[in-house]
Amino acid sequence: MDEALRLYNAGQLEPALHIASRVAEVRPRFALAHNLVGAIQVAAGRSPEAVKAFQRAIRLDDTNPQFHANLGETERQRGKLREAGISLNRAVELDPRSFQALNNLGIVHFDRKEYEEACAFYRRAVAVNPDYPEAHNNLGNALRMLDKTEEALEEYQKALMIREDYPEAYNNLATILREQDQPVEAEHAYRKAIDLNPRYLDAYNNLAQLLVGLDRRDEALRVLGSALDINPQHVETLLQVARVQLEKGSFEPAEKACRVAIELEPGNARTHATLGEVLNDIERFEEAATAYEAALEIDPELWDVRNHYGNCLKSLGRLDEARAELLRSLEINPKALGVYTNLSDLEKYTPDNPRFIEMQKVLEEAEDPMDRRYTALHFAMGKAYDDVGEHEKAIDHYISGAKLKRATLDYEEAESISFFNGIEETYDAEFLANPPFEGHPSDKPVFIVGMPRSGSTLIEQILSSHPQTYGGGETKEISRRLGSLRSRFPALPKYPELGTRMNTSQYKLVADGYIDTQSALAGDVQRMTDKLLSNFYFVGFLHVMFPNAKFIHTARNPVDSCISTFSKLFKDDMPHSYDFGELSRYYKRYQKLMAHWEKILPPGIMATIAYEDVVENLEDRSRELVDFVGLQWDPACLAFHESARPVRTASVVQVRSPVYTTSVGRWRRYGPAIQPLADALGVTSP
Repeated sequence: MDEALRLYNAGQLEPALHIASRVAEVRPRFALAHNLVGAIQVAAGRSPEAVKAFQRAIRLDDTNPQFHANLGETERQRGKLREAGISLNRAVELDPRSFQALNNLGIVHFDRKEYEEACAFYRRAVAVNPDYPEAHNNLGNALRMLDKTEEALEEYQKALMIREDYPEAYNNLATILREQDQPVEAEHAYRKAIDLNPRYLDAYNNLAQLLVGLDRRDEALRVLGSALDINPQHVETLLQVARVQLEKGSFEPAEKACRVAIELEPGNARTHATLGEVLNDIERFEEAATAYEAALEIDPELWDVRNHYGNCLKSLGRLDEARAELLRSLEINPKALGVYTNLSDLEKYTPDNPRFIEMQKVLEEAEDPMDRRYTALHFAMGKAYDDVGEHEKAIDHYISGAKLKRATLDYEEAESISFFNGIEETYDAEFLANPPFEGHPSDKPVFIVGMPRSGSTLIEQILSSHPQTYGGGETKEISRRLGSLRSRFPALPKYPELGTRMNTSQYKLVADGYIDTQSALAGDVQRMTDKLLSNFYFVGFLHVMFPNAKFIHTARNPVDSCISTFSKLFKDDMPHSYDFGELSRYYKRYQKLMAHWEKILPPGIMATIAYEDVVENLEDRSRELVDFVGLQWDPACLAFHESARPVRTASVVQVRSPVYTTSVGRWRRYGPAIQPLADALGVTSP
C-alpha cells in the first residue's frame, strides 16, 4: 500500500492502480485499498470506476468519514447532486469538523442555486479551518450570487491573503472589480490569474469579455486566440469568439465559431443559444428561433435564453408565444428585471396586473431604488403607469431610468457635434456636383432615415407590403462593408473623411457588395428598403454611391419624437437619449443636417414624411409614398399590419396593429416634468 500511495502522489497513476488493485484482490476486505483504488481512478478521469471502488470501501467500513466524502465529491463532479449530498452529509455527520466535506457540501448547494445554504456550509468550513483558502473563495462566489458584492470581495481577499498564488481567486476578484466599474484593477487581476496559470482558459475568456466592454475588441480576439492555441476545441472560448465577432459586426466568423462549437458539443445548450443570438442579430429570425428551441430542449431552465427567444418571437410577429416565453423566463428567475422591459410592450397594464404589482413590490422593497440594477425596471414601470393613465408617475420613472442608464455611458457631446460638423463640411454641394464615383446604376435601394420612434417602421411596413418591395429592416450592411473596407485598406480614415479618400474601385467594391447582398435576400423585386435610421449621417455619401436611390426622411413633432426616444431603453447605440439637454441638442443638430441634405440633393431624391400626416391621412400619404419610389399602387399597402414579415425595431409590437393616433401629442400628458425638453426644442403648449 505504501508503494501504491507513493506512486499515486508522484502522479504515476497506472503503476499505482496496478498495485492498489492487486492489494484489494488479495485482501478484499481491506477498505483502505478500495478507497485508494477509487482515488486513483478519479485522478485518471474514470469516475464510474471510482464510484464503485468508494462504494466497496463504504460497505466494508461505513464509519469512515473520508470514504463518504470521497464518494460525495466524485458524485458531485459527475453532476449527481442528490447522491453527492447524501454522501457528504453522512461524512459531516461522522466528522462535523471535516472542513473539506463541509466545503464540498457548500458546492453542492451552490450548483443547485441554493446560495444561502451554500454560504452556511462554507462558513462552517472556515470556522473549522480559517486558513482554508478554497472555502473563502467559494464563499465569495456564493455571496456574489446573493448580490453581496462587498462581502464577496472581502472573502476573495482573505483567500489571497492565505494563498498568494491562487489564480481562481484572482479571476473571481477581477469579476467583482469589473462589475464595480473598476476596469483597470479588473484587468490587472485577470492577467495575474493568467500569469499564475497560463492554461487557465476561464481567465482568458473573462479578460476578453472585459476588453470588449472597454471597446478593445481586437485585443479581446487576440486574447481568445491565445486561449485557442492552448485548446482549439474549448467550446466556451469558441462561443466567446462568436460573441466578440458579433460585437464587431463580423457575422460570418461569429456564425462559424458557433457551428464549430455545436459540432464539438451538440448537447451543450449554450452552443445553440449563442448561434441563436448571432442569427437573430442578422435578422435570420426563423433560423434563430430554431436555434433557441434546440437550446431550450436541452435545458428548459435557461431563463436568459427564453428571454432572447421571446424577443425573437416578437420580431416574427408570434406575440402570444413571445409573451409566454418572457413570463416563463421571469418564473424561472424572478430577479431578471430586464425581462420586464421586454415584456412591457406586450402588456396592456391595469392596476391589478400581476406584473405591475410585482414591479411595484420590487422597487418598494429595494434598499436603493436608484441602484443601477433597477434601470430596466424603471423603464418598464414608466410604460405601466402610462397604461393606467398615471402619466406624471410614468415620466418620473422614465427620468429615473434614464439617469441610471446615462451614468453607465461614455458619451462625449462635443465629439458628437464635431462629427455632425465634419459631415456637412465634407459632403457639400460641390462634392455632390463632382463625385469621386460615377455611382452604381441600381434604382432598387430605398433608404428610410430619421430619428427613432418617428414613424419609420410604419413607413417601411406600408412599402414592404407592396409585392414589388423587399423590407430589409435595420440592416447594418453599409456600416459592415465600410468597416471591412477600412480593415482591408488600413490607410483609409474614418467617416466622414473616408468618402474623400476612397478611390473609384473602392466605391465600386462597397456598392456592388451591398447590392449583391441585399438582392440575394430580396429576390426578384423592384425596390429594397433599408431602415437603419442612422443612415441619415450618410445621405450624401450614399447618394454618390447610389445616385438613383430614393431617401425617405421620417419626421415627427420634435417633443413627441424625443420623449418616445427618451422613454425607451436602447442598447448603447443611443447614448444621447437619456438626458433632456443632450437629447434636445442632438435633435436640433440632426434637424440641421437633414436641412443640409434637402438643400444639396437633386430634386426628387429625398421626401420628408410627417408621421402625424400619415396617421391622419393614411391612404393619401401611402399612395404618395408608393408613387415617390416609382411603383404602381397596390391595395396591399394599406393592410401592412397583416404582414407576416419579420420585424426588429423598438416598435415591433405596434407594427402588428392597424394605424393609431394616440401617440400624436403624447408629450402633453406628462405635465411640468416634460417642459424643460419642450423649452429646449422651442415647442410651447397651445
